[in-house]
Amino acid sequence: MTGVGEFDRPIRDRGTAGVEAALSVTALLLVAFFIVGALRITNSGGDVQAAARAGARAAATARTAGEGQSLAIGVVEAALADRGVACSGGPQVSAVRTPAGLATVTVTCVVGLADVSPAGFDGARTVTASASERVDPIRGGGG
Repeated sequence: MTGVGEFDRPIRDRGTAGVEAALSVTALLLVAFFIVGALRITNSGGDVQAAARAGARAAATARTAGEGQSLAIGVVEAALADRGVACSGGPQVSAVRTPAGLATVTVTCVVGLADVSPAGFDGARTVTASASERVDPIRGGGG
């Protein structure tokens, strides 16, 4: 019989399917970790920007700069929590009112990436976003 069957292969080729499967699974896991990490960075950037805009809108309605800071912190924390963004140590929020009548809110969030570090990501990534809104002259008092 001239056909080549499973038992006609040389001994050195046996068992390679298991090694190939292990390498394939490892490569697929690394790709999956990379995709998850890249999506987390991209999405957290948009989420932090949206939270900064919401914080600026809240700060623009406050009567004083101190009240604006408090409102901005509460709104930013709630917005990030609603979007599922967990900032290591909580978000850093700064609300500033300018004499020109703008309320500017800057949000800094350290996003943890330790669970996707096998794909080459650092343990954390800092995402910062700012947004400005015109102070409401009626409710915000303009000062």
